[in-house]
Amino acid sequence: MVALCGIAYRSLTSSLRAKLRETERELRETRDGIKDLGDLDVVRTKLAEYDGVKGKLSQAEKQVGSLTTQLIFVQEECDGYRAVIHGLTGERDALKERCATIAAERDEVQGELKAEQNKIKKAVQRDGAIWTDPVLAAKKVEFRPLDPDVRRMPIISMLNLKGGVGKTTVTANLASALAHRGYRVLLIDLDLQGSLTGMFLDEKEQERLYKENRLVGNFLEASFDAEFPNLMDYVHQLPGFPTKCQLVPTTDAQSYAEMNLTVRWFLKDSTRDPRFLLRKELQLARVTNRFDVVLIDCPPLLNVSCSNALAASDYVMVPVMPSGQSTARVPVLLERLKEIREAINPDLKVLGVFANRTRGAELTADESNRLDELRGQCRDAWGEKVHVFESFIRQATAIRDCEDERRTLGPDDEFFKTFAALAQEVEDGFPTFARPPAAKITSEVSL
Repeated sequence: MVALCGIAYRSLTSSLRAKLRETERELRETRDGIKDLGDLDVVRTKLAEYDGVKGKLSQAEKQVGSLTTQLIFVQEECDGYRAVIHGLTGERDALKERCATIAAERDEVQGELKAEQNKIKKAVQRDGAIWTDPVLAAKKVEFRPLDPDVRRMPIISMLNLKGGVGKTTVTANLASALAHRGYRVLLIDLDLQGSLTGMFLDEKEQERLYKENRLVGNFLEASFDAEFPNLMDYVHQLPGFPTKCQLVPTTDAQSYAEMNLTVRWFLKDSTRDPRFLLRKELQLARVTNRFDVVLIDCPPLLNVSCSNALAASDYVMVPVMPSGQSTARVPVLLERLKEIREAINPDLKVLGVFANRTRGAELTADESNRLDELRGQCRDAWGEKVHVFESFIRQATAIRDCEDERRTLGPDDEFFKTFAALAQEVEDGFPTFARPPAAKITSEVSL
């Protein structure tokens, strides 16, 4: 636009000025050539032409002035457009840089996501073997074995990967029997169903503890978040239970805590290894000075809760029903325990296998044969002799009746002596320094 206006202006003014110079030249020649009055008409004609040319020149100058004004306006608009273009160019360059950054971040996130997906895929393909993953040195929590000068409090996991063998009932009544022998017993309920807790606390009390975040799952999650909670804040006195027995309870909400911890472990959402949250706490003096023994009721599967129990424990006790299907699972369990032992707890020992829910006061020939066969199978699976308890627990409605009354067996109950005998064998498996003084043992449990 500006260029066109300039060209038009120069062309028009050049033409008019040339015409004016030509007219002036002719006028001078006319004036010089006037001979008589007859030539006056020629002069007038020439003057009229001159005036016409001057008028056109004046009009052209006005048009040029208007075009000049338009030219200035157009130039100002062009300058504005140039500024806008410059700003847009800067924004475009900034957006290009941002897009490049986002693309790099996207590639990084996609790489991390793919790595996590591969890890989860491998974990699924390994059928739960993630619990035996190597422990990073930075996340390792040292295990302090039983020692008269360091820790005298044995920790026992009650475990069978087959459900329905009665481990929760045995855990509760064994705790009662040990308490009557003078032990201060801490029970930890890690079963996702909360069966041990449900034996003693009604739904209203469980709901209260859930709302107060005083369940074992709350402790594990807080520990994983490096909040350093005190396990004693989660301990609960049980009604109808010996005063020396206390419980860290759970409910079926434990399954949500379990899933949360597992996913966060996959995503590396903490600097802690979730398998060692209980180990560290159970080795602190605030626990070992308050209790003489810990019994952990484990879930019937290897998960975060179960690996916490096994990483913290000195011993594993395996309740088994003397049936073909149940005894066949024990060697499989021991094979898995060997993997756990090698990965996270080299000090883990099998305290023994004991028969539960037998048919009568004496073992049948079939039950005895199955237990005899189990001894050899366990030795082959574990790589060394595995103790099979002489004591066994028979199937009895009296035991269920106590559970309905939300209590454990006591010295006045017929079947208490059975659990007292089991408690004696359990104590025999402890180092001498881990047993309470003889003066603590009450005469109520004399056999």
